[in-house]
Amino acid sequence: MTSLVLHGETLPLVIASSEGPPHMIDDVHHGIDLDIVEAVLRRLGYEVDYQFMGLKRAGREVEMGHVDVSAPIFMQSDVVGSYISSAIVQYQPMVFSLKKSNLAPASILDMQGHSVVTFLGAPGYFGADFGLLTEGDNYKELTDMSVIPELLVKGRYEFAVLDKYIFYYFYRFNEKNKDVSIFTEHKLIAPVSASAAFHDADLRDAFNRELVEFMLSEEYKQIFERYLGTALFSSEP
Repeated sequence: MTSLVLHGETLPLVIASSEGPPHMIDDVHHGIDLDIVEAVLRRLGYEVDYQFMGLKRAGREVEMGHVDVSAPIFMQSDVVGSYISSAIVQYQPMVFSLKKSNLAPASILDMQGHSVVTFLGAPGYFGADFGLLTEGDNYKELTDMSVIPELLVKGRYEFAVLDKYIFYYFYRFNEKNKDVSIFTEHKLIAPVSASAAFHDADLRDAFNRELVEFMLSEEYKQIFERYLGTALFSSEP
């Protein structure tokens, strides 16, 4: 679809994704991941359009050529019809506590015996040690991630486990300069790179070349600040 022309007009590239703020948002702005993909494609001279669906379906749609791009993509390799880009953003699963609590776990197992709140299905992402936490009486999984930062602030739980950008997005949802120094970040879970999948290998290659330059730009930093406020941008990956 990258070169389709209809009645003399080039059609926009179609990006398929799902809803998952602040990484993917079906709104005027489209979240960290999608804003990055769109900005790089616009630098290459393309206009874009969006279709929102489940991520698994998005992956199939790009492979079949029904859409041009899907994002985010995790831990996948190239197959015919789906060519994976360099990392566009680093997802950073993080253990948070209140700084005043003076907690200093050196591993996930050190969290045993403490109250923990996280998102529904978290053990499936974080390994066997994390699964042991679910056996505790003070362990809670929530479908609504937006309430997790406030529950930690109110002292309802000693630890909150959530992607760093999701946590701060909801914490600062109504006030982008809200103080984040009250939290301690415990980096006990490995980060995960998110990429984009392209139906056209040449477009993927051009995207990768432009992405290198874009990630050094002020615009890249501004995308993060749009959703997270200041002082939270990470240069990773």
